[in-house]
Amino acid sequence: MLRSLIMLILLVSLTACQSFFKVPKEEYREEVKTLGVLPLMVDEQSTIEHPEPQQVLALLQRHNTGRHPYLVELLREKKSYFDVRAISADPQQLYGRLIRNRSVRKNPEGPRYHYMISPETAAELCRQNAVDALLLVVLNGTNRVERRWDRTRLTYLESPYNGIQASALVVLPSGEPLWEYFGLVSEPFLSLQYPNFDEAHYNKTDQVPVHFVTIAGLERALTEPGTNWFQKTKLPHPYQELFQEMAGYLKPGMLNPFAKSPQENQQQ
Repeated sequence: MLRSLIMLILLVSLTACQSFFKVPKEEYREEVKTLGVLPLMVDEQSTIEHPEPQQVLALLQRHNTGRHPYLVELLREKKSYFDVRAISADPQQLYGRLIRNRSVRKNPEGPRYHYMISPETAAELCRQNAVDALLLVVLNGTNRVERRWDRTRLTYLESPYNGIQASALVVLPSGEPLWEYFGLVSEPFLSLQYPNFDEAHYNKTDQVPVHFVTIAGLERALTEPGTNWFQKTKLPHPYQELFQEMAGYLKPGMLNPFAKSPQENQQQ
């Protein structure tokens, strides 16, 4: 019985990981030996309903700065690529050049942003940085139905909440996506709203009001220290959670030890 349960958990886990790849993992490994990681971008036209949307955007852009090298290090630790390289660029200028179009698709857990990539820009970035493919991460605002519990864990409110999610793609120089990711399953990257159970309690009502987190509160959330074996890390908690999950899913399997890197192929 225990063995069957373990096998079921492993099967579910493997299925979840494989669902992110849009091609067989063998094909992915052949195509992507050197991966370039772009700076985190923000979709300024996404659904951010906060009363101070420009301050939310500025906050995200400021805290995104310098984060992607940490994702590079996590991916290198997985040893699934010959090399993983951090690419330097202005994030918002890059968004304007790289993102050709986007669509919003409805799913049971909430809407998802799908980004279409400019093949000209993707090819230019791959050529300039000598990489086989690009990993891009875009933070966007969405409304998603979630179940939020009070501090006693006895009461919850299921309702649409506005928050910041992450979409990510690995694309070839042609702009063709090989892998796609739609953010943390358990919670948003950054919650913009919260249910005020205390207000409902003291007003003796079952109607729980939903409020927006203040800019100061969002700042504190984005700087909350991450942890590693009960020790604080340099990477704030939201970014640590996001990067660890992405790195866990971006594992196409073991490299072929006899395969040659793109640089070796160019020398022949």
